[in-house]
Amino acid sequence: MKKIFVVIAIALMTSSAFAAKYGAAGCGLGSMVFEGDQTWWKQVLGATLNGTGFQTVAITLGTSNCDAPTPVKMGQAEAYVEANKVALANDIARGNGETIIGLSKVYGCENSAEFGKALKSNYSSIFASHDVSATEITHNINTVAATTCNTQI
Repeated sequence: MKKIFVVIAIALMTSSAFAAKYGAAGCGLGSMVFEGDQTWWKQVLGATLNGTGFQTVAITLGTSNCDAPTPVKMGQAEAYVEANKVALANDIARGNGETIIGLSKVYGCENSAEFGKALKSNYSSIFASHDVSATEITHNINTVAATTCNTQI
């Protein structure tokens, strides 16, 4: 009975891994050393190599067949705007501040000062009215971020 569970678990884990650019060992240095070879023992060696810490670095940096983490999802940006709406309006009016630095991290902008200047110059379109919703603000910020931060949402 235990063997059946082990076989099912391995089948489930490997089926999703084969859809990616790497095998069952996962992304990382091991996936590059044994690239294209799905032999079980090479996948075990690849997983062992990944387990030495190289995989963590590869995931963090988005190298070695590991995709870089997506910097922003629409829900994250909208939640940030909703939680910081008043402070964000004040900081965007000035073109700098803690909420702009935080927002630039949510959007993955490398230059928060440039992002702040762009937001400031678009203040009237971002905050089109006094009672604008967080969804509308986020949509308007997305337009600025797309040109300033090269971010697509």
